[in-house]
Amino acid sequence: MFRSFGRNIRLVLVLFITVYIAASSFILYRTMEHRSLDMLRQLSVQYTGQQHKNTLLFMNWLEETSKLISNNQVVQNALKKPAYDGAISQILEGIRSSSSDILGIYIWGEAGGTYSSSNVSGLLPFTEIKKVPGMEQFLDNREQALRWTVLNREHLMNAPSDLRDRLLLEVKIQNTEGQILGLLSLEVEIDKLYSFYLSGKNTIYGENEVYLLTSNGKLLNAADVPMKRLQEIRTALATPEKDNPAMTEEQDSSSSGAMDLLERETADGLILLYPLPESDERIVTYISADGMNAELRTFKYLMIGLNIVVFIVFWLLISMLSGSIVNPLKQLYLKINSTMKD
Repeated sequence: MFRSFGRNIRLVLVLFITVYIAASSFILYRTMEHRSLDMLRQLSVQYTGQQHKNTLLFMNWLEETSKLISNNQVVQNALKKPAYDGAISQILEGIRSSSSDILGIYIWGEAGGTYSSSNVSGLLPFTEIKKVPGMEQFLDNREQALRWTVLNREHLMNAPSDLRDRLLLEVKIQNTEGQILGLLSLEVEIDKLYSFYLSGKNTIYGENEVYLLTSNGKLLNAADVPMKRLQEIRTALATPEKDNPAMTEEQDSSSSGAMDLLERETADGLILLYPLPESDERIVTYISADGMNAELRTFKYLMIGLNIVVFIVFWLLISMLSGSIVNPLKQLYLKINSTMKD
């Protein structure tokens, strides 16, 4: 009888402790998981927002550089005539050599003249350039003075030798009356754009991946990545677009252009999309949650080990408690039974 009573006491207490440990551990782990993901999201938005601001400053600097050429009176006067003017090539070469970020500069004049920096040759005539998809609409749009596109080199040169993806700034050259005199194109290495968003191994963002999403849906990647990852990103990008979640004032002030940010979650990370100014392209930053998940797994295993130790300790304490209750009752019962027999 007392053995069964002691076993019931231990069973009730062990069941209570087990449910308590399991429930508290589950709630703690889920809270840590949610908070960690939320923190990763906030820090990622802040980081990429600041880097996006740096990107916009870089692009704005290139736009201002292009205006030095397009507003130059020597350039504008030369474009009014079909005859070649050697002074323009010197201007272009001077601008290009002033910065390693500018890979090439091209100018097409409505009168028929074509110019480029010294590292480029064999430009197609302006009549062929106008056949590039979207070019006529761009030139006819009076409100759009410039645009950014992904460079398709076969549209620019007869014998392209470098087919790597480039970023192209296209600027209309206009006189004071708004008449188009020609087109200026400035070529930039696309890796320069990626470099603003990439982070190193020892950061919370853990070697994030950067891509350029073109207007036709093509995903240009900064480095070779597994096909599984690319498929994961394409699947996430194919989902309906949602506005970025509400952010605190602190987040909003720390990230420029946050209102334009689009955010997607994947099974293993976070995708942030930033639009480029005067362009249909977007920068895609993939923030992997692998590092965070590894830390959470370590925390889970430590918690399981600690729970096992706590359970064993409680089991010993429950056994002692059960014995301290049952043994006196058993002795009292035996004493009463002995007294009654006497």
